Amino acid sequence: MALSFDKSNLTIGCLIHVYNRGNNKMVLFKSSADYQWFTKKMVKLKMRDEFELIAYCLMPNHFHFFLRTKKDCGLSRFFQRLQLAYAKYFNRKYSHLGHVFGGSFKTGALSDDHHVAELPRYIHLNPVNAGLTSRPGSWLYSNYNDIISGEIKPEDSFYDEVYGGARLYQDFVESQLSPNQLSMSGANQVGFKNRG
Repeated sequence: MALSFDKSNLTIGCLIHVYNRGNNKMVLFKSSADYQWFTKKMVKLKMRDEFELIAYCLMPNHFHFFLRTKKDCGLSRFFQRLQLAYAKYFNRKYSHLGHVFGGSFKTGALSDDHHVAELPRYIHLNPVNAGLTSRPGSWLYSNYNDIISGEIKPEDSFYDEVYGGARLYQDFVESQLSPNQLSMSGANQVGFKNRG
């Protein structure tokens, strides 16, 4: 169960679920270029200096991040800057007037080990559960493939500690897929599907 907490007063090692959606559930990412702009901005704002990026997924009308703080950090400052920059980009590109996001980003602290273990799977299966793709590895706008690729990354310590490694995490995620989904080839990657 997610607990509420003070976003502005986070200590080193805090695990946080950050999420938000488009204003009135509107589509935030209308093209591959939109997803790419958002992820490049994450890098430009030096997200990995502030947080260990455990899991993330960008969906057409919302996003999820699972983070561990690396220092006493400004979570609010980082996400306010990211959302404001994206809103300016979106409004300019689409001649949109008004709010882009449904208010300030939302957060939840993780209250138990079960929630900590389930959250990355929930995030990575979002595009599958929304019917955008049949396999999490075929969705381009998450870090699922980065995790299961076997490359050495800072977040590997989380996947080693919680699941016993990236391969066992992949098994954990795929245990939620139907036999039909498991038999489909993961080679065809889905980047964008306009849902309205």
